[in-house]
Amino acid sequence: MTTQHILKEELDILKSDIIVRIENSKQVATGKTKASFETKSTDLNGQLLGASYVGVFERGRKPSGVPRDFIDILKRWAQVKGISFENEEKFNLWANAVKWKMIKEGTKLYRSGQTQDIFTTPVEQFSSRLAKRFIIYYESEILNSIFTK
Repeated sequence: MTTQHILKEELDILKSDIIVRIENSKQVATGKTKASFETKSTDLNGQLLGASYVGVFERGRKPSGVPRDFIDILKRWAQVKGISFENEEKFNLWANAVKWKMIKEGTKLYRSGQTQDIFTTPVEQFSSRLAKRFIIYYESEILNSIFTK
């Protein structure tokens, strides 16, 4: 086993832990965000990559501008969640109201001042596990080099 192998395994565990926490927080709609996570590793360098907006799963979204196609994003989200309206006009009114609420006040999670533990604990656990595994690996390498000479 190499350090790259250890790092890759631990990054994959981290990725899985984060995805499970996102699912448990009931914040999944299409699964696009979950699919955006990927791991990369070399001997002593690793990354867990994901969509730029994933922080909103832990803290919510503060009041701010939204993408130009935000109404379309909200409508796709509503359809995936099974939210329907009598007609397109009411659907558009709802999407526009949500858009302006988010621009002015942010998301419900943000407004609550609370956080969801999506990343904090998994990252701490990852760091702890990785340190322990690297210590074991390098102790073994040192002992092997001492006793094989």
